[in-house]
Amino acid sequence: MKRISFFFYLLLLIGVCEANAGSFRATVPYRNVNGKLIARVEVNGHAGTFLIDTGAPCCVSYSFAQKLGLKVGSMQKGHDSNGQLVQAHLVVLDSLKLGNVSFLHLEAMRWEKGNMTEQFGIDGIIGYNLMKMGIVKFDSRNNLFTFTDFSKDLGVDFSRATPLVTEAFVPHLIVNLGKQAIDTVMFDSGAADFYEMSTQSHERLRKSKKAVKHLASGTGILSMGASGLENSSLKHRLKIPRFTLAGIDFDNVTTITTDGHDSRIGSAILAHGDVIIDYKHRTFYYLPHDVRPKRDLYTAEWDVVITVSPEGHLTAGMVWDPKLPIRSGSRILSVNGKRFEQPIDMHTATTTALISMPGNEARISYLDTATGQEKFITIRKR
Repeated sequence: MKRISFFFYLLLLIGVCEANAGSFRATVPYRNVNGKLIARVEVNGHAGTFLIDTGAPCCVSYSFAQKLGLKVGSMQKGHDSNGQLVQAHLVVLDSLKLGNVSFLHLEAMRWEKGNMTEQFGIDGIIGYNLMKMGIVKFDSRNNLFTFTDFSKDLGVDFSRATPLVTEAFVPHLIVNLGKQAIDTVMFDSGAADFYEMSTQSHERLRKSKKAVKHLASGTGILSMGASGLENSSLKHRLKIPRFTLAGIDFDNVTTITTDGHDSRIGSAILAHGDVIIDYKHRTFYYLPHDVRPKRDLYTAEWDVVITVSPEGHLTAGMVWDPKLPIRSGSRILSVNGKRFEQPIDMHTATTTALISMPGNEARISYLDTATGQEKFITIRKR
């Protein structure tokens, strides 16, 4: 699967909790699994594997909630990262232990039974209704996540400060696209890509030829949110010649438009620096790992983007080259001679190197729906 994000807005406020007495600082290691930041926590005394997601509320999976014997409360409605409707029940966690700090009476959302997120091997999400109590730091060199209510010894650099621009729970900030264009983005650590431009921002910025370069367009499915796979939609592949985040310049940033409510920057920014978010003082800090004057982030894309369908089949999620005979949604049968005839589960698809496509060319075969025959084509990375 190309992109997966579990972000969703809640229409009703969900409550904060209380930490055990006094000032607190919790630091835990995390694993970066294909752009997903995964940490171990304890909930009501039971160990769990949780995603650290600044773009979502605290959540627990249906099976983990059953294991804990949680009582469900009212149904909440919201929208996921692709703008699709999500429904989830409210639950209360007696305690969530992060490192050596326990947080009590924390409200969370319980995913519904059968939700596709169950397939990803995570038990829940550490989300914004917890983080907004204090300050968080993503130390990407050491893969450490810190949550605290005081800034001493965090390495805050005020010269790298950017104000958060909305009062929403999720952190929003302004980035520059060249000298004359801006975009308001959400920092969503649950999203893997460096930058995703919303369709609304694209509509506003598409005539800014110097700020946004059009590379390709196509109709297809590339991502999955909390409600499942997104609907097929028109998408645009773009290049941003100069992208400036907290005073740090990045050149030739490639992006694919998203149908979500917001443009967003994701965990890929952690490859180049650490992030600190001070929720109380509404400040975002980006601390670069080095002082290089030039960071070229151009990322080549395959003519055909291969994804996995809900049935577990390899699929042409997007076809960027209209000259190719294959169409979006076609089933992929082989990649560089390796057959894919058995269903693949989502956890395997998103956490392992499922297909091997070294170099800039690959030979794939697909099922031609018009003839029922297997056909072979060569695709390229551009």
